[in-house]
Amino acid sequence: MNTLIIEPQNKVDYQLFIDLAKRLNVKYREEVDAEEAKKEADFFALAGSFDLPETSEELSQCIEKARISKNIDTKWAE
Repeated sequence: MNTLIIEPQNKVDYQLFIDLAKRLNVKYREEVDAEEAKKEADFFALAGSFDLPETSEELSQCIEKARISKNIDTKWAE
């Protein structure tokens, strides 16, 4: 069997080729660029690393504690 390699320049063209292959009932295989796969893996590793509170109330308190300072600078208002 012959193989055709198509390298589209943008995601819209890529999706067009995928849809066409599905419509024509043609067997196709997607390959992911190694650099792009590493970026995606790094993103998901970071996204799963946050230690968030269990409830929305705890999350709200955590955000409030992080944003409130007892030494508010009001010199600009004088």
